[in-house]
Formats: sequence, structure tokens, C-alpha cells
Amino acid sequence: MKVFWPKNQSFEDALALLQGVKPLAPFDKEILTFTQALSKRLVRMRNMPEVVALGYWLRRANITEMKSAWETEITDKVVKSRGTVFHIAPSNVDTIFVYSWMLSLLAGNRNVIRVSSKEQGNDLLEAILEELDNSTFQKIANQTIICTYGHEENATEILSGLCHTRVIWGGDATIQKIRQTSLAPMANELAFPDRFSLAALSAEQVNQLSDEKLNKLLEQFYNDVFWFDQMACSSPRLVSWIGTNKEIDLAKIRFWSLFEKKVQSKQYELMAATQVLKYTTSLWLAAGNEVSNIRNEQYFSRIQLTDVPTEARERHCGGGLFFEYDVERLADLAKMIIDKDQTLAYFGFNRSDLLVFIEGIETRGIDRIVPIGQALNFDDVWDGQSFLKSFTREVVII
Repeated sequence: MKVFWPKNQSFEDALALLQGVKPLAPFDKEILTFTQALSKRLVRMRNMPEVVALGYWLRRANITEMKSAWETEITDKVVKSRGTVFHIAPSNVDTIFVYSWMLSLLAGNRNVIRVSSKEQGNDLLEAILEELDNSTFQKIANQTIICTYGHEENATEILSGLCHTRVIWGGDATIQKIRQTSLAPMANELAFPDRFSLAALSAEQVNQLSDEKLNKLLEQFYNDVFWFDQMACSSPRLVSWIGTNKEIDLAKIRFWSLFEKKVQSKQYELMAATQVLKYTTSLWLAAGNEVSNIRNEQYFSRIQLTDVPTEARERHCGGGLFFEYDVERLADLAKMIIDKDQTLAYFGFNRSDLLVFIEGIETRGIDRIVPIGQALNFDDVWDGQSFLKSFTREVVII
């Protein structure tokens, strides 16, 4: 067990201190000041664009808008924090635990965050610890524990028995394993398992773009894909082209040839192990009946599919592997959506097109539809769940 915060305290002592602290009111003044201080620090970390995006999300304007929307929703209601929230962070997206922690904090809760062991020495974690060490934020410091521990330790059992809400970020196997540890009877749980995301582009609209506008689209697409090496749950892994065969063929040639130059200009580091994994995944898929073409470019691979089996989603390895699936109309894409599918990043469609697409989905799939370039943007509603609602409780007075 390693306790990053509070400093120089054992896990047992830190937990005892935490339990003795009264939760704050939602959107407490000190909480708002803390989010602004952290935001200013994070937006200066220019070498880590995903951290800059986190800092931008924490900016005053966004938090103020969130607060106003919240106050409007709870008008004439008595709403309090749930108490203690236990966050279990993933290992593949460094920033995600901060989003759920900040939303829980804005709801007024005490928080225990178990981070991945690889976070030790991470610049983001160090920035957070320095802000917690500021005497201005004593209340927040006293109701926060940040730690890491091995799977063999019983800390998960202890914390699951004490918390009022448990948040699990991780793969399906991780969630299934943690769910073997019982929660306190009155606790609730938010779980964010493996998800799969896709992009849909109007071939006609791509073909009509000027070089300048296409370059901007490719920049946004690059950010959606490669900030987390395509391993974020909302990063597009399948690209669906919408249009006639002729429109699609023209759009693909222009889009992918310029995208290769875009990736090269970013000096993207392609690991040999990733290249091998993409190649073996391509061979595995080629053994089935759903693949009509495979193209291995220098920085990415494209696999043309005639169908999108569930196994293909499960075997996707990230690192610039793109499934491609062509349909004539966006509405035709609805038939291949399954429960696992989370985000659709789109280009070239209007709201009515998107609504028809959503209405055609017969599964539980798709929780977010955003323009390309916003796939990784976080929101207080994620996977169809409102964090602020889940992190608070309403007291009924009659």
C-alpha cells in the first residue's frame, strides 16, 4: 500500500481522519476555488495535451455553467452529498480519475481514489498533490485519500464496505472481479466497462472540403484517435463511410493519404510491438468471412469489413487500427450497433440525420454523439449516467 495523500500517513490513519470529516455542500466555495487553481496549473502542462484538455474542462466558465444548470434542476429540492465515494481508476487513461473525482468533489463528497501504480511520479499526480498541500484547501485535503495498492491487498474490501458510492473504471474482467467484493447495503455503484466507439463521415461532404478544411478535420480526427493511442473508450476504432460507392472511394483516397502525412508530421512514435499486434489482429480477422480488404500503411492499418462481428470489437488492439464499414445512408449504420458501442463521432450530418440514426438502433448501444474532434471531451453525463445525480441524494420534506 502506498498512500500519496495525506502525506506521511498510514492508510489506517488516513481513513480514520477521512471518516471524521463532515462532507461539504455541493459546489462549496472552497471546492470552486480548488478547481480553478487546479485548472490554471493543468493548462500550462503543454507537453501533455490530455492534461491541458482536463484543465480546460475545469475552467471557471464550464464549472459555473455546470453549477447554474445544477441549481436550476434542484430548485425547491433539498440535495446533499452521498458521503464517501471510492474511485477505482483505470491504467490506460491517466486523466479519467480526476474527472470523476472532481464531479464527486463538486457534489460535496469525501473521496478515496485508488490510482494505478504507474501513476507514481506522474506530472499530473504531482500537480494535484501540490495543490492539496496548499493550506487554502485544508477542507478538501482532509476529505481526500489518494493511494495505490496491489490486487492481493484487502483495501478494496475495506473501502467497499465503508463507501456510499463506488466508481469502477476498467475492463469487463476488472469490473467482474471487483463486484465479487460486496458493497455496503446502502451504497450505489457506477461502473464503466470496456466500450467501443466509431466515426461516421459523409463521403460527399469530405469530397467537398477545401485542403485547409480537410486538414483541420484530420487534426481533430488525429486527436480523437492518438491522444491515448486509440485505447480510450471513446476513441474511434471503426470508420463508417456514408454515401455511394464512387463518393466513398474518392473520399477514402484523399482522407487516408493526407491522414498519413498528418500522423507523420506529429512524429507519432510507432512501437514495434504495436505494429506486430496490428498485423496479427489483421491476420486473425482475415481468417473470417467479414474482411474484404486489408491495407497496412506505415502508421496505421485499415481493415475493410462487410460486417462487424462482436469478436472484432473485442480483439481490437488500438495503436492505429481502423475497421472500415461502408453504407449508403447513416440510418443503415444502426443495424450494426450493439450494447458495447459508446460514442459516435460524426462529420457531415445534421441533427435530423442523427435522430433518425438513433431511432433505428434496436440495442442499448450509443450513449454519445459528438462532432469529430470532441470524442475525448468529458461531460458530467457519461455512458448515459449523470454523475452529479449519482453522487448526491435528495432529502424529501413534506
